Amino acid sequence: MQIVRKDADALNITLELTLEPSDYSQKFESELKKYKNTAQMKGFRKGMTPMSVIKKMYGKSILSDVVNETLQNKLFGYIDEQKLNYLGQPLPNRDENFVFNLDVNNLQEYKFSFDLGLAPEFEVKGVSSADKYTYYDVNIGDKLIEDELDAMRRRYGKRVETSEVIQKMDMVKMESVELEGDEEKENGWKTEISVLVDIIHDEAVKNEIQTKKLGDTIIFDVYKLEDKDKAHVDKYILKKTDEDQENGSMFKGTITEVSRVEPAELNEEFFQIFGDESVTDEESVRAYLGKDIKSYYDNQAMQFMYREIMDALMDNNNIDLPMTFLKKYLKETNENISDEVLEKEFDAFAKNMKWSLQKSKLATEYGIEVQEEDLKRHFTNSVFSYMRNYGNMDYSFISQTVERLMKDKEQVNKAYEEILADRIFVKIGEIVNRDIIEISQEDFVQKVKQLNERVNNL
Repeated sequence: MQIVRKDADALNITLELTLEPSDYSQKFESELKKYKNTAQMKGFRKGMTPMSVIKKMYGKSILSDVVNETLQNKLFGYIDEQKLNYLGQPLPNRDENFVFNLDVNNLQEYKFSFDLGLAPEFEVKGVSSADKYTYYDVNIGDKLIEDELDAMRRRYGKRVETSEVIQKMDMVKMESVELEGDEEKENGWKTEISVLVDIIHDEAVKNEIQTKKLGDTIIFDVYKLEDKDKAHVDKYILKKTDEDQENGSMFKGTITEVSRVEPAELNEEFFQIFGDESVTDEESVRAYLGKDIKSYYDNQAMQFMYREIMDALMDNNNIDLPMTFLKKYLKETNENISDEVLEKEFDAFAKNMKWSLQKSKLATEYGIEVQEEDLKRHFTNSVFSYMRNYGNMDYSFISQTVERLMKDKEQVNKAYEEILADRIFVKIGEIVNRDIIEISQEDFVQKVKQLNERVNNL
């Protein structure tokens, strides 16, 4: 076997391989004998088929497999020996390789050519103790704590009927009839409609209904009652089937029931919800919620800083890529991609590749690894959290779902990258300096919104 390396530039190379008969002949003869010993053909006893017949019937197929296997072993053996850190996979050079004449009786020399894109050598700048990044210390005001306490009391409260003037969070039931002009339409559609005042889409109707109470009437456009399309309104609000008559949009509703959530009392039963022995009265509830809210925003501030770090690393580390190879690799591994689409999306691909290379470099430098148990724990926590939202704690189902996810290559790769990135950022956060800036919760939320808009528009 002869291998010649040709460098188009520092990162794009071609390997030319010459496969000689001595490289594969012994393997070929061995495979032929295996076929001969197991072949059972008409007119011959098992294992007694002449070698000439075996070669005629199976020789080219066997030779093709042997040549390919030998080629792969020699190619990747050379890559390992030379410690070539490449991107993607070696690509057969279609300009050089051709359909070979496989002569089983006269073994020949074969030439192959593969293009490789090498990973660049670089050092990651921006992750030392001399580097400083913004960390927002979010101020948690009393209003946030009060709002969270009110929300929890409503969540654990009970719904009661009321005859008082309707409020924003009330649920209203109306006996509704279709109108024709200002009058009820003869044989018009009639149905009971229930709606939460807060989600009424028509602002004029929302404001007017908050001046009404039990027994009053209100005129509304049923298709503006919620922010839903006509099909949804017909099926779920008007409760119609495809066979029912068409109807107009204007309805009159007579309010037949108003219910609202009566907040849970601040008593021992409510305090036990928190599962913390320190929560015993209103003061300790507020302290607990303040700590919990602060912890949430501290984590958000850390994630914000991590994004600033990522942007800085992407902007300040100039990493060269084997562009020629990568474009060819994308073209050949995505058969349906056009040249126009490739050019349009290549910059985003290259940016992701550069970030992946930096992550890999940092993971190696910091000794960060992701093991199978890490992936399983990640999936378990995700499924557990999801199921908890629906009050379903079927541990057998959770376990089965985790096992299924562990077998999904795409999900595993996604989880691996998430865990790896999280651990890298945690390590970076321990190394770099923080420029701590106090900020109100309102201003921080605005900054997060602006960041998300920028990221989503990249």
